[in-house]
Amino acid sequence: MEKTWRWFGKKDKITLPMLRQIGVEGIVTALHDIPNGEIWTIEAINDLKSYIESYGLRWSVVESLPVCEAIKYGGSEREQLIENYKVSLTNLGKCGIKTVCYNFMPVIDWIRTDLQYLCPDGTSSLYYDRIRFAYFDMKILEREGAEKDYTEEELHKVLEMGSDFIQGFYYSKPLPFNEITDYLKNFKKII
Repeated sequence: MEKTWRWFGKKDKITLPMLRQIGVEGIVTALHDIPNGEIWTIEAINDLKSYIESYGLRWSVVESLPVCEAIKYGGSEREQLIENYKVSLTNLGKCGIKTVCYNFMPVIDWIRTDLQYLCPDGTSSLYYDRIRFAYFDMKILEREGAEKDYTEEELHKVLEMGSDFIQGFYYSKPLPFNEITDYLKNFKKII
């Protein structure tokens, strides 16, 4: 068994020396600076791999090589994006990174409803709030029949939120409000 840790790159407040000090052996990370859909080059992969190894650690797992939204909804650039994904996977293998994980989200990539949830001990974490998600599902995504997936109590709480609520939702990178509706229309085709 290898002790691994999710590390969000060089800008992560938790540094590689800190992780090594607590006994971490392998790093779970990605090329966070490369936009979704672009090819992960051998050079870029080896640069990060060498950086991690310079601290006596190993890049054990890629979390994740993102599946672009246009692949999911069948956009016009789908075939090229699939090809780019395959090349990136091949390049990871050539660089000796054999484990790639990805949680394929069939609607929108990894909706988090609170990115800075304050825990009772003073730490913060990502947090899933079902009511905020229900609001997103019914009021922003406008998924047909969505209300059937929630209890009467949950529906009542959604109504109490009002129509101005949108902050707190995060999907990949924030979009300007005027682009959200156009973006979400792509998903109506597959729901």
